[in-house]
Parts: sequence; C-alpha cells; structure tokens
Amino acid sequence: MLALLVLGAGIGFLASAQAWWQASGDQAAVAFTGSDATGGLSQALAAVTLAGALLVLVLRPLGRRVLAVALAATGIGMVITGALLTAPDADTVRGRVRQLSLTDQFAVVATAWPWVYAVAGLLVLISAVLLWRGGARWVAGAARFDRVGAADPAPSPSAADLNTDPARAWQAMDAGHDPTEDPDVRTEVERARMDPERDHRRE
Repeated sequence: MLALLVLGAGIGFLASAQAWWQASGDQAAVAFTGSDATGGLSQALAAVTLAGALLVLVLRPLGRRVLAVALAATGIGMVITGALLTAPDADTVRGRVRQLSLTDQFAVVATAWPWVYAVAGLLVLISAVLLWRGGARWVAGAARFDRVGAADPAPSPSAADLNTDPARAWQAMDAGHDPTEDPDVRTEVERARMDPERDHRRE
C-alpha cells in the first residue's frame, strides 16, 4: 500500500512537469506543463500525497483513518484535475506565442499527460482505501520505538541479600545501583568498607 502511494505521488510529480498542452502558430510552438495549466494545483496535490506517505509511518490507527480520508480526497482531486483537461486561457497562450511570433492565430492541442496524471490520482485513491481497511493493523513507528528498551530493568539486590553477602554491595554499586538508600544496607556497606578482609574470614 505504501509503495503504491509513493508510486502515485511520483507519477503525479512527473506528469505535472510534462507538457499537457501544445500551442502552435506561424512556425511558433510553445508548451504548457501541467503546473502551468492548473496554476500549480497538480504539483500541490502530488506533494500532499507524498507528505501523506511519510505520515503513514508515524501515525497511530486513528490518525491513519483520518489520513486515509484526506488522501482519498487528494486522489479524487488528482483524477478530476487530469480528466478535466483544463486548457490555459487564450490570453496566456497568445502572450507565450507572441514571444516567438507576431501571429494571433494558433492552435492548442492536448497531450496524453493529463490522463497519466489522472491514473496517478487513481493509484492514490486505491492506496487510501487500502489504508482505511488495513492501516489499523500496522504497528506505528512511534510504537516500535516505545518498545525499544521496554524490558524490565534488572532488579536491584534486596537488603536481605546484601546483609547475607556484603560482597554483593560492591557488585550492586558496580551495576549502577545505590544500595545505601536502605539504612540496613548502608550499615552493611560501611562495615564492608571498614573491614575488607571480612569476606575472606567468612570463607
């Protein structure tokens, strides 16, 4: 699903940068890209799709549902934008043609790229439907990170253990624990410090 969404965004960007309309007259020819013909709308919709593909990786199930609705609307917008074959207005075409020729006679012909853009919108719409149906079963990226290091830390030695074996007080301190937080343990640690040969005598 995510690959399909990225594919739709990529095709949308590619098609938007291609010539949707070609105007020619008196040996002068100019091209109008999808961005030119739609006032930048075609690229904006593709950018929204790509941003949605990135958000899928971090959102939780409820957020994915909301994103699926937004992506469905974006896909429908891309399909409509491509299928409507919105031509540039006559004044714009005339101004571009006159940069190359003085003629006022020109013909404007559509290319196949608007339909390619519409297909990209259809891919986005299909991806949105798949996200709505199956996105809740995915593990969010944030949840993955939450589980890293979630294992219970090693328990600190109990006071009874340290009183029984003072050597464990030193091991606890080496492990980063503070056995002196317990008064009974603190007493035992102080004894161990004052009499380091105690463990040898016990053996």
